Amino acid sequence: MAKKKEVKEEVEQKEEVEQVVEKEVTVKRKSPVVGIIISFVLLIAFSVTVAFVILNNPGSKESKSDNKSSAYEMTGAGVEDFDLYFLKQDKNKNVVYSPLSIKYALSMLNEGAEGNTKTQITNVIGKYTPKKYTNSKNMSFANALFVKDSFRDQVSEKYVNSLKDNYNAEVIYDSFESPKKVNDWVSEKTLKLINNLIDNIDSKEKYILINALGIDMEWKSSFVLANCENCSVFGGYNHEQYHWAGGDQVEKGTFKGVSEDIATMDVLASLNNYDIIKEVGEDNIRKTVRAEYIKYLKENNYNNLTTSQMEKEADEYIDAYIKEIKSNYKTNDKSTEFSLYVDDDIKVFAKDLKEYNNVNLQYVAIMPTKEDLDEYVSSLDAKELNETLGKLKELKNENFKEGVITSIKGSIPKFKFDYNLNLLDELKSLGITDAFDSNKADLSGISEEKTYIGSVLHKANIEFTQEGIKASAATEVGGYGAGGEFSYNYEVPVEEIDLTFDNPYMFLIRDKETGEVWFLGTVYEPSLYKNEPKPTYW
Repeated sequence: MAKKKEVKEEVEQKEEVEQVVEKEVTVKRKSPVVGIIISFVLLIAFSVTVAFVILNNPGSKESKSDNKSSAYEMTGAGVEDFDLYFLKQDKNKNVVYSPLSIKYALSMLNEGAEGNTKTQITNVIGKYTPKKYTNSKNMSFANALFVKDSFRDQVSEKYVNSLKDNYNAEVIYDSFESPKKVNDWVSEKTLKLINNLIDNIDSKEKYILINALGIDMEWKSSFVLANCENCSVFGGYNHEQYHWAGGDQVEKGTFKGVSEDIATMDVLASLNNYDIIKEVGEDNIRKTVRAEYIKYLKENNYNNLTTSQMEKEADEYIDAYIKEIKSNYKTNDKSTEFSLYVDDDIKVFAKDLKEYNNVNLQYVAIMPTKEDLDEYVSSLDAKELNETLGKLKELKNENFKEGVITSIKGSIPKFKFDYNLNLLDELKSLGITDAFDSNKADLSGISEEKTYIGSVLHKANIEFTQEGIKASAATEVGGYGAGGEFSYNYEVPVEEIDLTFDNPYMFLIRDKETGEVWFLGTVYEPSLYKNEPKPTYW
């Protein structure tokens, strides 16, 4: 492996990631790294974790067992304090990492650990049981143990079988004269977006344990109004004085701590729980609107109509009018399907992805409104976060206040950044220390040869973008009687919910069924506007 100094220098070097989505990803490091790419035009997320590079160490010694439990021990239920731990270490900056990849890699390592090394890992792993995932063109979840050819016979058959049975892992033998086989495997398992993970292998390397995760998934419902037959009336209710309209999906916005304009995407919805027939009375509506309609006919020179003809026109119009306002009740308009929760302290936005291989992922953004994000994250625990997620409301009328029209208007900023997580130091802070100590590591479950973990580096980059949404509103009555332009609008009560994300916030991508967190991070610096191109509308 490269020397630690070389690794540090290259980790600190800022990489250019402008061509990550449209071109192949090339990640070069002297040490294995992690790459995560999450793009929300559809939604594309890619993650690779080369969690542990295992080095030869003939002089290692076993240490005494330490049964002290960890405060971050996993229970296997939804979001874990373990997941949040890494988020608390870096403040006031963009962060992204994959708890799922870290858990998988730790679990595979634990299969081969013994003695105090195993105890320390178990104290964190707890009752966690990795879920097996089925691969397809939309999702690639893979594990592998690469073994140097000259050490083929030293690898424990029991360990190999355990990886195969419990993790669907491949065991691959290689000369380790070049990183080609490792890089080719990683490229295949990340849909060919990460093609050069490492550029050399040190002579002391004996095994490389890898978890690779790649997803390429569309939203469950598009942000674009597909097959909209009459978009001119979108966002309003006929005869009720309430309308809303959204502009182009890519808009200019402001964000705390960012001096320039940022690029944002609209989120719009309205839910009509106002029963105007019940509140005003059908007889009253008929009497009022009928009289106003006849007055309209007279004032607009419809004198060629006889009184009986006007009466007939008015009767036809009011019948259609009543039918329309009855149909308004319990209806809703939305720019896309999403869920939300808002109180005095936080705003939460969530959106589902399509289900692939019986896996339904959900993106969730959480923005504190009364305190800084770093303060919110520092005090946040898994129990509180799970309770917040449990309060999410889908866009169903029964989930919102009766007697009003609920108007939801907001925007979500685009963002793009990369991040390096010093996973080795963080795992040590969690109490997993012996595995990385050449004098104490006990990985005898992998091989009788004395080895230890020489490198753990987690690198990620993320891109969150969204092409086009356009919603416009114009109330059209039309088609009724001689006075086609006439409409009588009632004032209605409206309760507004502001879902604008204009302060730093955290996000996660989770398995909706199990609660497993695939990705987690924070956004302090979203993408600048920079004359964003206009979206293409359907």
